[in-house]
Formats: sequence, structure tokens, C-alpha cells
Amino acid sequence: MLQRNVFIAELVDGRLETHKTVTLKFSEFESSLPTIKAKVFEALGQEQSIVLIDSHHNEIMDCEGTRGPGFWKQNARKIYAVPEEQLQRLRGNKRKRESRNGDSSALPEVLDQIEEVLLASQGLQEVSKSLKDLVAFVRGNKYTTVSLSEDQAAAVKAAFSCVICRDPMKDPMFASCCTTVLGCRACLDQWQDGHAHCPKCRTDDFSFHIQSVVGLDDALTALHNIIS
Repeated sequence: MLQRNVFIAELVDGRLETHKTVTLKFSEFESSLPTIKAKVFEALGQEQSIVLIDSHHNEIMDCEGTRGPGFWKQNARKIYAVPEEQLQRLRGNKRKRESRNGDSSALPEVLDQIEEVLLASQGLQEVSKSLKDLVAFVRGNKYTTVSLSEDQAAAVKAAFSCVICRDPMKDPMFASCCTTVLGCRACLDQWQDGHAHCPKCRTDDFSFHIQSVVGLDDALTALHNIIS
């Protein structure tokens, strides 16, 4: 059996506010939007119609990409259940905030994206700490134009720079030997042509310890835009 959390939320002052969490258990055969919605509805024990959305307020649709365990078993992707009649109000309030705040309205989108990556990277100490610090700083300044100090920008940039080329990572790779996101796939592929050990912790058989970090590219782009 598979398991995932669905956050039950309501629209409060134009924002999603979670007030409970439903933990669902389901089989691979049940991994589809209609079944998951039915299970949430049953768990809530109420007649109110619900809609499932992601953290960017996008409605999750029943399509090929949402059919199968690959989509539903990934708890790094936050899924919210909201009353159906509140969804249009939610989108309306979002448009009003964007109009009122101008360019700074992009910051909540960056925060949501970074927070999803943070969930996916739990246990990676350097990544988690840098993202937590950045989220806390930007959230405290979300209604103004945000710029980091030189020290803050340098710290964030260092945490997400490739250990080989020293530039911001592209197609980042994670090393289990030192529990670190090391750098660009291309750089590490080239490194392995002449070395059998990890470029950071020097562990042998490096090729057996690395894997691609899926979903981090967009967040790294957002970070680069903030610190550049």
C-alpha cells in the first residue's frame, strides 16, 4: 500500500490556510485523481464538494500525468483540498495581489517553489539550511523589493555552486557519499573520465554514489535571479 498526505485548507484573507491533514492509504491501482478525491471526501465525512490543487493554486486534473503511483506517492509535492466554490475566489484574490504589489508579487511564487524543493531535499543539510534561511528572509520582506546583502548573496551562491566549475549548478547531481548536492551533471561526468573518487570527500567508486536531483533546476534559477 502507498501513503500520502493531503492538506485540507480554506481561503482566509486571500491565502490558503491549512487546518488539518488527511493521510491516505491507497494501492497502485487506485493511484488516480477520482479515487484520491473520493478518499479525501470520505475522510472528511461531509457533503461539500472539493477540488485538489497544488501549492501554486493550480487545479490538479485527471490526465495521463496524474494516473499512476509516480505522481501520488511523491510527498515532496504538496497537495491541498479546498472547497470548490472557494477556488475562483482564491484565484481572484491572487490576481488582485499581483496588481497591487507589482513586481514584488513574484516573491510568493518563488517561496512556494523553494519550499517544495526544501521538502524534497530533507536530510541534505547544506541545501536545507540555505533554503530555510532564504525563505525566512524573503518571507519577512515579501511586500517590498528584496535584495540580499553581499554576505547573504555569497552564502547562498556558495551553497549552490558546482564544486568543479564554481558556477551555479546546471542539471545538479547529488552524492550519497557526502550527502551533498555537488554540481553540474556535465562537470561531474567529465570529472569521472579521469578520477574514480568523489571531488569533495574523496570516497572511491564515485560513480556508484551519484544521482540526478529531479526538480531543482527551476528553484536554482529563481535563486540565481535573487542573488545576481
